[in-house]
Amino acid sequence: MPNRQIQLMQNARSQASFHSQELTNIIYGGATAVQSRREEFSRIEKVLGRSDTRKLPEIYWESGRTEQYVDGLQWGAATFRERLKRGNSLFDYVSPHLWMNNASPFGLHFLMFTPALKLLASPEQLEYWLPLAESGRIIGTYCQTELGHGTFVRGLETTATFDETTDEFVVHSPTTSSTKFWPGGLGYSASHAIVMARLVIKSKDYGMHPFMVQLRSLEDYTPTPGIELGDIGLKLGHNTADNGYAVFTHLRIPRTQLLMRSNQVLRDGTYIRGPNDKLAYSTMLFARKVFIVHIYLQLAQAATIAIRYSVVREQGNVAFNVAENTEMPIIAFKLQQYRLFTLMARAFALHFAGVHVSALYEGMLEGQKSGDENELAPVHALLAGMKAYSTQVTADGAEDARKCCGGHGYLAMSGFGQLVPTATAIATLEGENFVMYQQTARFLVKCLARPEQHCTTEYLRSPGKFAFSTLAPDADFLHANVQLEMFRHRSARLAVKCAEALSTSQKRDGLSSAQAWNKHMLSLIALARAHTETFVLAAFVDAVQGIKDDAVRAVLQRLCSLFALSSIDGPNGAEFFADGYIAASHLKHIRATIEDLLQALLPDAVALTDAWDFTDTCLASALGCADGDVYERIMEWTRQVPLNVEARKMGGVFRPGFEEHIKPILRGKL
Repeated sequence: MPNRQIQLMQNARSQASFHSQELTNIIYGGATAVQSRREEFSRIEKVLGRSDTRKLPEIYWESGRTEQYVDGLQWGAATFRERLKRGNSLFDYVSPHLWMNNASPFGLHFLMFTPALKLLASPEQLEYWLPLAESGRIIGTYCQTELGHGTFVRGLETTATFDETTDEFVVHSPTTSSTKFWPGGLGYSASHAIVMARLVIKSKDYGMHPFMVQLRSLEDYTPTPGIELGDIGLKLGHNTADNGYAVFTHLRIPRTQLLMRSNQVLRDGTYIRGPNDKLAYSTMLFARKVFIVHIYLQLAQAATIAIRYSVVREQGNVAFNVAENTEMPIIAFKLQQYRLFTLMARAFALHFAGVHVSALYEGMLEGQKSGDENELAPVHALLAGMKAYSTQVTADGAEDARKCCGGHGYLAMSGFGQLVPTATAIATLEGENFVMYQQTARFLVKCLARPEQHCTTEYLRSPGKFAFSTLAPDADFLHANVQLEMFRHRSARLAVKCAEALSTSQKRDGLSSAQAWNKHMLSLIALARAHTETFVLAAFVDAVQGIKDDAVRAVLQRLCSLFALSSIDGPNGAEFFADGYIAASHLKHIRATIEDLLQALLPDAVALTDAWDFTDTCLASALGCADGDVYERIMEWTRQVPLNVEARKMGGVFRPGFEEHIKPILRGKL
C-alpha cells in the first residue's frame, strides 16, 4: 500500500486541468523530439549505471577534487561518444543533470571551440580543423579570460608576435596577470585551444586575434614545450569541470594558425584587415546565447524539486492554536504558493524568451554571412541584457526554492547542493552581469536619438506614448496588452530619464561621458533590467497566444499573468510606481488578482513539474522524485553515505575518529 507521501503526490497529480505531455511537447519541440530526448537520457543514464534512483548518487559521496574531475570525465566522455555515434546534440550544451555543459571537462569543445572555428577560420583552415574537431580526434577549448582580465577584452595581455624570419607567431604571457585562467578543459582535458592574444607585427599592436594552439601531445598528452598547464582547484560548484590555467613562454606556432576568415597576415608581415573583423566577438555572443536558451532548465529544476516536496511535506497549521495538531501540506500556505509558482512562471518566461532570442541571433548570423552588420548592435545589446537577467533570476530562484524546502533543502541530497552553485556560476561567466546590463543600457540610450528602431526597441520610437501615459482606473490586469503597457511605460520612462540625466551632467555640470555614466549607473542598470524584462514578457505573451491546446494555453496564460504582476508587486518593482502611473487602488487590485491566480494554479502544480520531463536521475534529489516518496528515499540514501557504511563495518563506531580524537577526551589524556 502506498505510504502517505506517495498518496499525497498521486492526489495532487490527479487534479491537473491539462495533460502535462501536451505541454512537454511544446517545451521541447514536438512529440518526436520529446521521445528522442527521453531515449538519449535513458541511454546515458544506463551507460553511467545511474538508473537506479534508490542508490545514493555518486555526486554525494565522491567529493574530493580528483574524484569530482573523474566523475566529470566519465559522463563527459559518455555524452561525447553519444554525439559521435548518433549525431545527437542534446548534450552539446547541457549535462545529464541539465547543468550547463561547461560543467564537463569537454564542455567548451561544443560550447565555444567548434562554434569559434566555424566563425573565425578561413575556408582552408576550416577544411582542415573542423573534421578533426567533429570526429573527436582533437578536443578543444576557448582560451580568453586571464588572471587579471575578464570582461574587458581589450585589456588582455597575452601577445602573439610575428617573427618574419621563421614565419611564426611567438605566443607569450608577459606578466603573471596575463596567465590564461578559467577556461574549461584547459587544465588536463583539452588537446587544442583557440587562444585570444594581441597580434603584434614590427612592434605595432593590432589588438585581439584568435590563434589555434596545440596544448598537448596527441600521443601521450604531455604539455607542449613552452606551455605550463594545470587545474585551478576547487570552486564553489562545477567541480566536475576542468577549469585550468596556461602560461605561455615564447611558444612558437606557424603563421597559418592565426584564424584568418576575416583578418590576415601575409608571409612578409603585411596585415590585411577584413571587411568583417567583428566575428571574434560573435563567439562570445554565441556562448551567451547558449546560456540564455538553456539556463532556465536549472530554475525549472529548482521549482520542480521544491513544489513536489511542498506537496508531500506536512507541517504546521494556519490557526496558530496550540490545541490544533492537524498538519497540512506546506503547498497549502499562500506564501509558499506565491514563492514557488512565481519561480515556475519565471522558468516558462525564460524558456519562451530564449526561443525568441535564438531566432534573432540566427537572423544576425545570416546577415553577417552577406556582410550585413545591422543586427549586431541590437542583438548584442539584447544578449547582454538577457544573459544578465536570465542567469540572475535563475540563481536567485534556485536559492529561494532551496529555502522553501526548509531544513531538508540544506541537505546535499536535496539536489540544491549542486543546483544552486552551478546556477550561480553563470552570473559571472562570459560577462559579469552588471557589466552586461551597462552594455544594454548604452544601446538603449542611443536608441532615443535614432530614427530607426529594432523590433526589440520599437516602443522607444515614440517614448512619450508610454512614458507619459496614464493607466486606466478600471484596467484589466489579466489582459496581456495592459501588462505590456505597464512594462513599456516603466522602460520608456527610465530611458528618457537616463538620457536626460546623462545630457545634463555633461552639458550643465561639465562631467565627461565616463563620469556622467558612472554617476547615473544605478538608473542605467534599472533601465537595462526593465527593458530586458519587457522583452521577456512580450515573448511569453506572444508564445502563449500561439498555443492551440485550450487547456495548456489557459494554464500558461495564468503563469504569464503571474510573471507580469509579481514583477510589478515584487522586490524589483519600485520603478513601476515612481511617477504615480500605477496608483494605490491599482496595487490593491493587482494583489487580489495575484491571489486568484495562485488559487487557480494550485491544482496544476505537480502537472507543471511533470511537463518539464526531468528524470529522477537527472534531478538527483531525494526531495524531488516524481513518486513523492521523500522520507523513505532520504533514509535509504543516508544509510548509503560512505561514513555510515564504514562505521557499520566497525560495529557502529567510526573507529579512527574514536581512537584518535574522542577516546583521549574521555580518558582525560588530551
